[in-house]
Amino acid sequence: MGSIISITNNKGGCGKTTTACNLADAISKRGKQVLVIDADSQCNTTSLLLQKNTAIRNSLYDLLNPENEHDNLKDFFYTTNCKNVILIPNIAETAALEPRLIKNAPNSLFRLRKLLRNQALNNYDFTIIDNPPNMGTFVLCSLYASDFVVVPIKAGSAFSVEGLLKATKLIEEIRKNGNDDLRFLRLLINSLDKRTAISTELTNQIKKTFDKNQIFKTQIPVNTAFEKAESSGKTVFQYDPTATGAKAFRKLAKELVDILEV
Repeated sequence: MGSIISITNNKGGCGKTTTACNLADAISKRGKQVLVIDADSQCNTTSLLLQKNTAIRNSLYDLLNPENEHDNLKDFFYTTNCKNVILIPNIAETAALEPRLIKNAPNSLFRLRKLLRNQALNNYDFTIIDNPPNMGTFVLCSLYASDFVVVPIKAGSAFSVEGLLKATKLIEEIRKNGNDDLRFLRLLINSLDKRTAISTELTNQIKKTFDKNQIFKTQIPVNTAFEKAESSGKTVFQYDPTATGAKAFRKLAKELVDILEV
């Protein structure tokens, strides 16, 4: 059985997409089969992972639309630029689905779990869901379908801890109200620059607020290779596998796999 992991924080700019894409690629390089779901209608994960000129005929929009019925999900799975990584893409129109999902709640909130969970668990070692920067309907759909939550936090932001606390509170609410499989896995410190006082201060604050088994030992450093890779439509491994950022994600992939496969 595999594991389904949501990458979640209600604050933007914390590195959710960077984490989802590069972690998926890093895990796949360890011989694992990885499914990535782009649950953010900004579609950044889709743009980064999907092979160029791929026509998207079936996306998360079609999967979540309460008006649609699906007997076969194979048309939702797309080959990506990364070996052993498959993608369920998103389109911008998905944002317009939210009123219909709210109208059909609570059934609509369990739709992703009902349609996809068993197939993901039985066919992929890891499923990673990239979520929008909020705690709205699409995030709820993801959390009801997930086993674990990774919350990335930007080391240079003084407001990230507040978002983290909100995320962990929501996880506990979801556990009590429909998905007792869900667990907060770890906090991931992103964009760490040990030369700056704010990075050091925030890291110390996190360590005082959370137990050490709630924080990944691996920290992702500031690295311009991430921005250059994303502007080229690549993961950091495809852009520069020797980059500091690539080394950090290899280490993170090992740490995560070791935690979940114990």
